[in-house]
Amino acid sequence: MAALYNGNQIENDDWARFRSLERGLVVTIFFGKNKRPEKRTLQVRIETRQLVWIRAQGGKPEGSLNLREVREVREGKNSKDFEKWPDDARKMDDALCFVIFYGSEFKLKNLSLVASSLDEYRTWKFGLQKLEESAKNATYQIQLERWLRREFYLMEKSGADTLTLKHFKAWMQKINCKINNKDLRDQFQEVAKTSESIPYQYFILLFKKIIHVPWIIDNYLETFAEKQNSKKVISPSKFQQFLMNEQKECWAENTAQVKTMMVDFVADAMRHKGNIYFEDSEFEDYLFSSANSIWDSQYDKVTQNMDLPLSNYWIASSHNTYLTGDQVSSNSSVDAYVRCLRMGCRCIELDCWDGPDSYPSIFHGHTLTSKIKFLDVIQAIKEHAWTASDYPLILSIENHCGLGQQRNMAMAFKDTFREDLLMDPVEPLDFSKLPSPNKLRRKIIIKHKKLPREGSEDQFVTVRSSEERDNDISSSAIKTGVLYLEDPMEPVWHPHFFALTATRLFYTKETDQDNDDEIDEDLLSLSQTQNQSSTELHYSERWFHGKLEGGRRKADELLNNHSYLGDGTFLVRESETFIGDYSLSFWRRGETQHCRIKTKQELGQLKYYLIETALFDSLYDLITNYRNNPVRGQDFSMRLSEPVPQINSHEGKEWYHDNMERVEAEDMLRRIQNDGAFLVRRGAQNNYAISFRADNKVKHCRIEVDGRLFVIGEATFESLVDLVQYYEKNPLYNRIKLKYPVNQTVVERRGSDSSVSGGAMGMNYVNPNDLSKLKVKAIADYQANRADELSFNKGSIITNVNKADGGWWRGDFNDKRQNWFPEHLVEELDLPEESEDTSPLGAMQKGFIDIQGCRVEPSGRADKPFTFMIYTRTSPQPLEVAADNENDMREWMSYISNCTQQTQQTKQKDKQLERKKCLARDLSDLIVYAVAVPFDLDRAIKGPINCCEMSSFSEMKVEKYLTRHQAASFVKYPFRVYPKGSRMDSSNYDPMPMWNCGCQMVSLNYQTPDRSMQLNEGRFMRNGRCGYVLQPEVLGARHLLKSGRGFACPFVEIEIAGTETDNSKFKTPKIDDNGLNPTWRENCSNTFDITCPELALIRFLVQDEDVFGDPKFLGQATFPVSCLRSGYRSVPILNGYSEELEMAALLVHIDKKNPRESEESDIYACIQDLRDKKKDLEERIGTYQKEGRQQSVQKLMEELSLTEEDLIAKNDERRQRKKYQKILGIDDFKRSHEMQSAGHSSIKKQESVAAFGHSPKRHEIVKAQNSAPMLGRKQESMKGSVEDLTAKGDEEKRAQRKKYQRILGIDEDIASSEDEKMLMYQRVAKQEKNQYFEIEEIRAQKKKRSKEKN
Repeated sequence: MAALYNGNQIENDDWARFRSLERGLVVTIFFGKNKRPEKRTLQVRIETRQLVWIRAQGGKPEGSLNLREVREVREGKNSKDFEKWPDDARKMDDALCFVIFYGSEFKLKNLSLVASSLDEYRTWKFGLQKLEESAKNATYQIQLERWLRREFYLMEKSGADTLTLKHFKAWMQKINCKINNKDLRDQFQEVAKTSESIPYQYFILLFKKIIHVPWIIDNYLETFAEKQNSKKVISPSKFQQFLMNEQKECWAENTAQVKTMMVDFVADAMRHKGNIYFEDSEFEDYLFSSANSIWDSQYDKVTQNMDLPLSNYWIASSHNTYLTGDQVSSNSSVDAYVRCLRMGCRCIELDCWDGPDSYPSIFHGHTLTSKIKFLDVIQAIKEHAWTASDYPLILSIENHCGLGQQRNMAMAFKDTFREDLLMDPVEPLDFSKLPSPNKLRRKIIIKHKKLPREGSEDQFVTVRSSEERDNDISSSAIKTGVLYLEDPMEPVWHPHFFALTATRLFYTKETDQDNDDEIDEDLLSLSQTQNQSSTELHYSERWFHGKLEGGRRKADELLNNHSYLGDGTFLVRESETFIGDYSLSFWRRGETQHCRIKTKQELGQLKYYLIETALFDSLYDLITNYRNNPVRGQDFSMRLSEPVPQINSHEGKEWYHDNMERVEAEDMLRRIQNDGAFLVRRGAQNNYAISFRADNKVKHCRIEVDGRLFVIGEATFESLVDLVQYYEKNPLYNRIKLKYPVNQTVVERRGSDSSVSGGAMGMNYVNPNDLSKLKVKAIADYQANRADELSFNKGSIITNVNKADGGWWRGDFNDKRQNWFPEHLVEELDLPEESEDTSPLGAMQKGFIDIQGCRVEPSGRADKPFTFMIYTRTSPQPLEVAADNENDMREWMSYISNCTQQTQQTKQKDKQLERKKCLARDLSDLIVYAVAVPFDLDRAIKGPINCCEMSSFSEMKVEKYLTRHQAASFVKYPFRVYPKGSRMDSSNYDPMPMWNCGCQMVSLNYQTPDRSMQLNEGRFMRNGRCGYVLQPEVLGARHLLKSGRGFACPFVEIEIAGTETDNSKFKTPKIDDNGLNPTWRENCSNTFDITCPELALIRFLVQDEDVFGDPKFLGQATFPVSCLRSGYRSVPILNGYSEELEMAALLVHIDKKNPRESEESDIYACIQDLRDKKKDLEERIGTYQKEGRQQSVQKLMEELSLTEEDLIAKNDERRQRKKYQKILGIDDFKRSHEMQSAGHSSIKKQESVAAFGHSPKRHEIVKAQNSAPMLGRKQESMKGSVEDLTAKGDEEKRAQRKKYQRILGIDEDIASSEDEKMLMYQRVAKQEKNQYFEIEEIRAQKKKRSKEKN
């Protein structure tokens, strides 16, 4: 006999193993915190695919993990948990130990376990492997069922197997769906009928009722739906028609296969055999499922030619692979190497420094990052090198070790990697080309400098100037550590990370020296308690006063003060005497009355009551009842009427300002130039806001009033006093806490002129943020609508940019100074190279001082004994710093004095030391195909090129070396690019320009979940995620969850990242308070022109607008454009680390067409010709400039200027044509006419063009109700389009349409027949064609006159 497991039969022995895991087995858990190893029962919940551990059978789980999040099950004692308890670990048999690594971030969590016996160990190993696979490969319906089960178990009361409205309301907030109490109660009662709670089956019905959005099918896919007993259903034939016509699925010709696909989404088992069909909600589930993914699964395999030279491929590369966070103080980890390798990375970095026991340590030198053992790292590399890919792995060695440890490194490489280590060429050495990835399969290649051949005078040491050295603290720092600076506003000393180089002393903002990532249990407990309270229905009601200070006496006072409201005036407060109960206080006949509201448990649920015969599920229900029905006593009967207003405890506080507007607050805060200065204000519209200084700017944050509560972002407070007190201890924005209350008295005492900005009072230190002006680049054209706005074209550079609120910034362009422009049409550019030497600590840097000519001396303060002053030539005020002890202080003073005396000598000495630096021959002999050499531009261009040599340089040098004119000259030469040294926060540069100019290894910080890493994930998705990619010669969403409390207001940004001409963005409007099932109904479609689809990536970025108006990341998905499928497609949403977010997806419509074969072919061909001409002219100008032919350059520049004008005019003409067609409905009619004349049905689209070059892509996010039908989706023709417009009463559009009709000479009353509409289209085309030839003739004459003049 065999049992079914995930659709497959398994033998009874295997099934018995699963049953034993479900019942639970005793294991020993090594806990990561300060808790000794203990035995627990570990069991699998099959129905939810969870692993839980409990103290005893039947007990409450102490912890759990989702098997979908399991990334690896590692054998042995391979975790820090075992290292924390070495005595206990030694007693455990290695053969019984294993570690489960799980999570969805770069740094994974782990569960360290020891099985009770070898048999149980094998059971766990087999079971976890199978269960992990089934959890990740489950069908949509099974995945949804498991997710709902998990959520239900979290909500239900223990043993009750049901949930109440109160629990469901709290859950709706968790899944980001905001519904008011009345609507939620109505929908709950519609399912529950007369019951107060619902079981799991009704919970599923209620969830599906809420998540289903009929509008999507009604407005876009109605032609595939049929009526059946008042239901909309999709039959197999209609579904097959949808798959073939819309989705272009070739396999859908097989009807049996189509029906099999439908079974996975049909919940009713009775329909599986026989009359199968989709209900509209099931069809919607299919649209959002992974089975309908936008990604073409054929690219999950290696599909590219892997027999070309290695330099012909992009190679997935990591920078400082060992780090888990920033470059200053984060932890180094062996597991970071494992994570990168399992993510498909094929070039990893090892920074080696002299370590203990004669072997190196790996860490970021001269920083606070922790150290890991070199031997541990290479052992982890050996074990995981070929997990994700069999293609060669490159180890980029940054060597800072002495000769002895270099020899030990070489020996360790050989002993650990053995036959996998590449020590000899795999084929006869050919310096003109590298071997292919196939030739180098399962080979580890060491990248390092190599000693020149005997007798050769070749040099391999790169010499950098002091300015370049200052950019990279890890190699230029003479001394680093933590010193203290005094707060300018109060006598408190804050720690800062200091780095001393030969010429400057840099320091960061306040530094957190605690590297412990474990969560504070007390803070977590407090947070959970607050969250739990705030989900109670009564918590936000105005009548609830919480723990009223003063208790009964204060209640009497409040009711007396508000007695004018009449009998029935009341409030509810927490009982002082009976903890957990409440008190009802009300006014009656000139007296205050008090009643105790009691609570008790009944069938596992808490009940509230005044009298035991009337029980209520919540305090909210009780008060609601007695506001509608009288409270009865022995001698009275009375309804509760008006609640007592809340106490305004904030009035009179030094930071509170009544009736203050934004402008006044900004003026006041600009005079107090310290981050953390703040005030709270109430405006004329009775709205509250907190204004504060952060990063030398004034910020504002709205404070929402929800009943009696004050809400800021995701946090809820009972009073403004509580809010301020909380953010005085916890960061409000970018690590900024509220520090200095501001009012008029403070301003008069401390304030300066409000026109002054930045800097700390009394300190003339250099602030790196003030050294350069922000520049932005336009990503789209914009035409000014007002005199104070900028007009610009795509690609324009706007300088001296000043950011402002409201989506508009100021900047300089052409002859315009500080005019306004929309911020969403530009992207920020990096700081110019000449200013980079001032910011080696990047975004974390606060300032620096120039130590040349400075002097230091102890300051001898009584309150801070180990302080010293640094006097500089550039600042009239000295900098006073403090150390932890006298030795540290003396050491810093000595180092600074020595640097001051030897500044000039040090530069020369650095050069001499680098020339004399030696390399162990043992290590040098391991270098075969990746010889690290300084980059030689002339040799790279002119040759000969040694392809075994490899150069690395920072992102700042790429544009200097790899321009578009030069990239083609040395594409065979392998390069590695890494982030500039000032990216101390581990941020990443944009990889697209590097890939576009031919760089093979674009190294990124894999631990940072930013746009660059997400593009990197998209780039290497194809070709089976093997880490090598050959270089080329939205409708709606679900389950968009945000962290913490509050509701998401999602919007989607779609970006094309490719060549400079292809880069483009489009953003939808935001949807308020709905992350569960938002739909975008207006302004949600866009057309992208992509000239080079093989280079292009498409990125879907889902964001939430926070209380500051700033976008907050929710999820993303990035794909190569050439690997997308057409039609209505599901886009699975990933987190910042490109790990799947369970159940989250977008629904988009994608249409691909080639403009060369469309009605735009004439104008598009002309645009392409102009683009080619522009590119050719630019290349010729670059060549002539090098040759010094200035006269020829001038003529070509004039021709280039005219070509650019023509290109702008042609693009304008194309846009105007589309605009006319859209307004007149011509495009819709023409498409419909072509389909009918070709014999197609009205719903069938034209086939996608096979040739993909120069093809635009159309992406539509689903619009919602009352939107016009999609082109080609409705069976009615465009008949009556003018009348429809008039009927809508849209006067503005009608007037605009008449204007264009007059411009084009079209009769307003033209008949609506098909032939006359085609005639209208021809007239428009002819008119535009005549205009085109007229413009061309004018321009030709202009060129002729210019030529004759010259």
